Amino acid sequence: VGGLGIGDGAPEIVTGSRDGTVKVWDSRQKDTPVVNMEPMEGETKRDCWTVAFSHAFNDQDRCVCAGYDNGDIKLFDLRNMSLRWETNIKNGVCSVEFDRKDINMNKLVATSLEGKFHVFDMRTQHPTKGFASVSEKAHKSTIWQVRHLPQNRDIFMTAGGAGNLHLWK
Repeated sequence: VGGLGIGDGAPEIVTGSRDGTVKVWDSRQKDTPVVNMEPMEGETKRDCWTVAFSHAFNDQDRCVCAGYDNGDIKLFDLRNMSLRWETNIKNGVCSVEFDRKDINMNKLVATSLEGKFHVFDMRTQHPTKGFASVSEKAHKSTIWQVRHLPQNRDIFMTAGGAGNLHLWK
């Protein structure tokens, strides 16, 4: 479950589920999601473990990033209702977070089961290779969470399965 909590547009939350479905909910509407993105017919349904909003710099634009148990990361464009980008980091994605939700996409951090985190530069996209990125083996165990410092988006912390907290810049 992830919420926007800042920026323009509707008061929305996003959820991911075991059947691979990603839904966006408007808190003013009861019982029915405003967006429902699910695997195509015949496509393997993977567990969606983490979701996050981004690109909410006006009331029309919005993107949702979802991380899956098989290492897939998918970026959905809610304005065009399309898959904007996808990649695979070769291990289950435990947490995804953008450095700021209310600006043009800048940086995305994804953490994984094998103790690595990946930082994607969402401003630099190659037509065939995708977004520029760097990865770091940060913990000896699963990295369950990543959070950016609200006062300085260049600083973030990762939380490992052994109880370790690592601060990064």
